[in-house]
Amino acid sequence: MNILHLIGGNWIRRPLTQRFPDREPPPAEYRGHVTNDAAACVACGICTQVCVSAAIELRPAESSCAWVYDPARCTFCGFCVQYCPVDALRQVSDRGAWAHSPHEQTDTTVIDYPPCAECGKPAMPYSENLVSTAYGERTEELRRRARLCEHCRRQVTAEVMRKTFSVMSDAGRSEGRSHGR
Repeated sequence: MNILHLIGGNWIRRPLTQRFPDREPPPAEYRGHVTNDAAACVACGICTQVCVSAAIELRPAESSCAWVYDPARCTFCGFCVQYCPVDALRQVSDRGAWAHSPHEQTDTTVIDYPPCAECGKPAMPYSENLVSTAYGERTEELRRRARLCEHCRRQVTAEVMRKTFSVMSDAGRSEGRSHGR
């Protein structure tokens, strides 16, 4: 078939696209736009790292973080949903609203940081899953540090290090005395 016959036939025929009231619903396994539950999201950024099409972006600020999703770039692979450590992401089974331009459907979700347990300033949250993945266990000390802002976390870590080195140097001095030095 000649390409000109194909184009001419398409011009003569009426459009085959079904508009909203007449279009069939998507199948049950349809993976549509990604949505974010701001109450569950900890703004860890794993979704941005696994997104193959760079459709998700995090824009951190002082007291919050903007999670920006552009469905025009999304391949709907579902990796972001699969790897989310707190199950804050899901794919809707709807095709979404019709738009004139691709970027009209961009979704921005603001995730407010919880207050620091020490000073009350906004602290970037960490999920229990993220802590256990990073450290292999969930001790009360790790849970406490996960609720601190970066500044307070550094202070607590410095204090723990000072105590540890103090104990180690005291042990070294007493060991040296026991060997007759």
